[in-house]
Amino acid sequence: MRPGGPIYLVAQRRLRDYIREHDLSPGDRLPSEADLAAELGVSRLSLREATRSLQTLGVIEAQHGNGLFVSEFSFRPIIDQLPYGLAGAGRAISEVLVVRESMEVGLMSAVVRAGLQEELQRCAVIAAEMIERGERGEDFRDLDEEFHRTLYSGLQNPLVDNLIDLFWHLFGTLVREVGDRMPAPAPDRGAVHARIIEALLAGDEDLAVHRMREHFDDLRRRVTALEGGAAPGQGRAS
Repeated sequence: MRPGGPIYLVAQRRLRDYIREHDLSPGDRLPSEADLAAELGVSRLSLREATRSLQTLGVIEAQHGNGLFVSEFSFRPIIDQLPYGLAGAGRAISEVLVVRESMEVGLMSAVVRAGLQEELQRCAVIAAEMIERGERGEDFRDLDEEFHRTLYSGLQNPLVDNLIDLFWHLFGTLVREVGDRMPAPAPDRGAVHARIIEALLAGDEDLAVHRMREHFDDLRRRVTALEGGAAPGQGRAS
């Protein structure tokens, strides 16, 4: 093995350094393969291996007939791979839930400080629609997801947006794996979301934190029941 690891990993590292040192942004085009290989001091074969792996990781993208470009940052490649690295869907759900709750509870103060009136009003409407669907016994997973995305969108923090996306899709993937073994959510799920928004609109940070923790109480109940082998149910929302 060469110093620094396999040559394609060396090429990977040099390519990432090249992107950073040249201050390239998403959508910026990289030099041709020949020029880039010469710039990085690696063979074209090693560069091809490096670019293929970096495409898988979402660092760069290849546009057929048009060359290589820097990709927009996304957790999607991580989302696609994470379920395969977690031991057992039930246990993984519990682990993901702990991290997601810590993040969303912690974001309550930022939402209060930001005064996101437009986003909060939209969330209030979404919560009301969730309540209506719940009363009719209808699925409201799409509204649940929209609620959480909208709640933090006004922070204009791409990392937060990507983390919300990661947790939502990962949790959804794991829930689908356990299927009917996941107990159904509490019937007042929409009302719980509405109470979060009431606290945020009132600017009451402590109450908002309390309400968001309540939001996760039901999820914890369902996950605990799942791990304990509870009776089947239809998990409609997360």
